[in-house]
Amino acid sequence: MSDRRSHLVEGADNFMNEMIDEIWQYSHYYGDMLFTALRLHDNEEDYAAILVLFNTMELICKSVRENYNQNFLEDLSDLKNKNILSEEDYEFLANKGSGIRSIRNIMTHKDAYQYCLEDSNGKALPFAEVGTWTIIFESYTPKIIKILYEIINNSKWKIE
Repeated sequence: MSDRRSHLVEGADNFMNEMIDEIWQYSHYYGDMLFTALRLHDNEEDYAAILVLFNTMELICKSVRENYNQNFLEDLSDLKNKNILSEEDYEFLANKGSGIRSIRNIMTHKDAYQYCLEDSNGKALPFAEVGTWTIIFESYTPKIIKILYEIINNSKWKIE
């Protein structure tokens, strides 16, 4: 195990650290980026933590494909077509209306603060509020880490 320990959310820390340690075996750089995202979250810098997490996610998809010339959606489509990414995980990441891609696109918009995320109860969570980024990080990070682990493990780069 690496010495880059951090906690994510109560009850998920051991699982998250184990998955990131496995990703770290694939690439020390990507593992360190994920641990950096956790440290940023620990320091209540969730917007920055999400940026690092999403950047790592895109880089891992490109790295597994060994192709850095296409956009994120093309990467995800290729991974799905090669059965490296499941249909369910593809929808979670790629859906333009409700997926990670949607949040990522809003984050890069100059008027991002005019948007809201709708939670499972239909409550609007404004991107202008710091707490929204905490909710996003804590809600989505465990699944993203698991998907990244599975992408690597389903590729020719299986984690041993």
